[in-house]
Amino acid sequence: MPFVCIHCRSAIDPNFKACPYCGDPISDFLRRHFEVPVDGKYQILSRLGIGGMGEVYKALHIHLNALRVIKLMRPNVATDPGANERFLREARLATRIHHPNVATLFDFSTIDDGSWYMVWEYIEGTNLHELIGTKGPLSPKYAGALAVQALMGLDAIHRAGIVHRDISPENLMITRDDEGAEHVKIIDLGIAKQSGSEDVKTQTGMFVGKWKYCSPEHLGMLPEGERIDGRADLYSFGIVLYEMLTGVPPFQADTPHAYVMLHSSETPKALRAVNPNSTASPELERIIFKALEKDRRKRFANAREFAHAIEEVLPKLDDTAGAPPPLPTAMEATEEATRVVRTPAQVDVATVVTSRGDVANMTLDRVAPAHESGSSGFGKALAGIAAAIVIAVIGVLMFRKPEQPAVVAKPPVKATVMTPAPIAQPPAHLGINAFPWATITKIRNVDSGVEVPLTDALMTPAPFELAPGRYEVTLANPKFRDPIRQTVEVVSGEERTIDVHFADPSQAPLPHFGGVE
Repeated sequence: MPFVCIHCRSAIDPNFKACPYCGDPISDFLRRHFEVPVDGKYQILSRLGIGGMGEVYKALHIHLNALRVIKLMRPNVATDPGANERFLREARLATRIHHPNVATLFDFSTIDDGSWYMVWEYIEGTNLHELIGTKGPLSPKYAGALAVQALMGLDAIHRAGIVHRDISPENLMITRDDEGAEHVKIIDLGIAKQSGSEDVKTQTGMFVGKWKYCSPEHLGMLPEGERIDGRADLYSFGIVLYEMLTGVPPFQADTPHAYVMLHSSETPKALRAVNPNSTASPELERIIFKALEKDRRKRFANAREFAHAIEEVLPKLDDTAGAPPPLPTAMEATEEATRVVRTPAQVDVATVVTSRGDVANMTLDRVAPAHESGSSGFGKALAGIAAAIVIAVIGVLMFRKPEQPAVVAKPPVKATVMTPAPIAQPPAHLGINAFPWATITKIRNVDSGVEVPLTDALMTPAPFELAPGRYEVTLANPKFRDPIRQTVEVVSGEERTIDVHFADPSQAPLPHFGGVE
């Protein structure tokens, strides 16, 4: 008997691992239950998604004639105690929440191979990420109305003693009721946690969630002994609301440690500085920036207070949406982009190279915002000792070798970076980054074959001032067998950056910063 592909509906051999016509994978679960209802009542209609943890299907409850979503855990994942516990936790937490702005869990059970499955409310609509991608920035009045609903749903989650920890546009669904009124539904409690609970994964520094929307607390930046609470979700929603009004999030980066620096120390730009077409009022902007305070004590006390603040200004908000933002000219939308790099391994402090004429010998001991920089763009020193200490501590924790304990910062030493020949014209500036980190073992001028003398082994991220030309940079990390070589051409007076990945940044573990989740 032929098997029908769930995606393209072609008749195929049931033993195939994937459809030969459309390439859609065929799992054992699908083979067994595409025609036979799950638990005798859920008829599979289509597959909504598939990933490493499991599969998500649209199904029909054949007795109630109601649409549902089945979230299935893969059999091989079900044997992992950690994954199994997270799946069970999601179901148990969801049963505590009953609110029109939060997706409803209807059922939870196992199938014959021992895999767990959950049955959720089916939400016909679009998520906020798709809406912004299609329409661009939303009008302040429309964004405010959606935000109030989302925050009331978030308040219900927090009142149930749960921190969502993954508030993002993808997890905010917008649907319509029978009368055409729009409703926001918060979905996916997959990484939610009970307030005050312990979690081995997060205590050992493994971040779960989306880097773009995480709060400083999500990254472990909490005073010793304090735990993450609902105010972390308010920070994440502040980023979502910022994106709703401008079309872009306040922080954008391409590595985890760059997001750590942005979320820990950078102030987002004003909405109109990022998108001159934004129609948001100053009052609404102040509300967003209060939610984005780094110190959670300065944010709203809870989601309900955040929602009420928006409700107060809602009648005055503009109902006209702004145009999409101009193409970005920088990596992140911040007032001052601080470039943090590292001195040689024995110094172990966060630094920024200052702009000097002395190319052969530079002391790597200072941190400066970009707006103070000269033509080199590497910046001059910050005057504040306190700011330097804070950034130094973050840099040490972020970029140290995983097996090394935290090192107390020592007085800066000089790292000699010499060019193969005197520079007769303005030098070129090269920034070298690696993930998770690397030692720069060699820099060779490709055209002349001459190596740039390095008096000390430098660890990334690190800046260099070089004579214009083409260079081959070799980086090594003892955790990885092979070094990585990358060629770059640098131009007089200009800045270039190279980024090397020894590992996938999306799987990045983070160090623990002292707080407890």
